[in-house]
Amino acid sequence: MILGEKEINRLKAHDESLFESLYQQTKIGVYAMIFGIVKNHMLAEDIMQDVYMKMLIKIDQYRLGSNFYNWLLQIAKYQAIDVYRRQKKEELVEVEQVDYRVNHQQENPDKEDQLVHMLNVLDDDEKDIVLLKIVDDWTFKAISKHIHKPLGTVLWLYQRAMRKMKDWSGFDEEA
Repeated sequence: MILGEKEINRLKAHDESLFESLYQQTKIGVYAMIFGIVKNHMLAEDIMQDVYMKMLIKIDQYRLGSNFYNWLLQIAKYQAIDVYRRQKKEELVEVEQVDYRVNHQQENPDKEDQLVHMLNVLDDDEKDIVLLKIVDDWTFKAISKHIHKPLGTVLWLYQRAMRKMKDWSGFDEEA
């Protein structure tokens, strides 16, 4: 599958029908690539959503005339490897550490205020998507159905919301 300049420009312009078509044509292969690395169906589905979001973000890096499907599979492979490596490095958190963090946050309302302010920089759609994804741990596909917007739009809005919140003030969890 080779995409030309016209298709790339359509993706940059948020052409949801083209995104949906590409998704339908590639989803089985992308999932298989990811699952082959992480060996977990739920994790593979989450990574798969991240892969398509990353594809939209990095579409400028796609070389015209090259095989789009292979390029997308490379994104999937590296995304899955990154998640796999991160999981191997994660340490189990002791119950006492969790209790400390919860109690510390209750004693420190400034962090809650920062979160509220960060969410206030988002429009209503972005806020809904961020809260459903981060707080309720919904998949992008479920969010898409819930808010009646195409998957591509949901991914785009989430990515934009994350950038806005990051730019807001450099919220630091360790502070």
